[in-house]
Amino acid sequence: KKKHRRRPSKKKRRWKPYSKLSWEEKQQFDERQSLRASRLRAEMFAKGQPVAPYNTTQFLMEDHDQEEPDLKTGLYPRRAAAKSDGGSDGMGGDGSEFLQRDFSETYERYHVESLQNMSKQELVKEYLELEKCLSRMEEENNRLRMESKKAGGEAADPARVQALEREVDRLRAENLRLLREQELPRQEK
Repeated sequence: KKKHRRRPSKKKRRWKPYSKLSWEEKQQFDERQSLRASRLRAEMFAKGQPVAPYNTTQFLMEDHDQEEPDLKTGLYPRRAAAKSDGGSDGMGGDGSEFLQRDFSETYERYHVESLQNMSKQELVKEYLELEKCLSRMEEENNRLRMESKKAGGEAADPARVQALEREVDRLRAENLRLLREQELPRQEK
């Protein structure tokens, strides 16, 4: 006797991979998934079981700390502060300090690699551009100091002056480093 084999219903939709769906189909699919997840969460909550949020990118972004990191901090003062904290392992407190230090170290490594890949002419050009930028910053810093002295120290924003001073210090350190790197090929010859 032959076993009866069921045929699929003609009304049944055929499955299609997510990557092959059109934009509208993807939106409909995502909407169905979120509705299904919210329904399941409601059922779990009604049963008294613990409920986890639906992990969408949007939820993760909302959960993430909204404060943006200050990417304009100088690389060299950060290092001095890290060395003076008494030999911590970098995991104390919250992870923002660790992440910022990691970012600055990665950025510095990338910058050093890019400088090493430059030719001598490119290094000289970079050095001259930094010199121009440094002189502009010093002029602006001096102008702001003069304005603050004329107005009794109330007209100029002290935070702005400090930021400019940090920028000048950073540029001086960058110039020194470029000078050293420029001297290395001369010393090797």
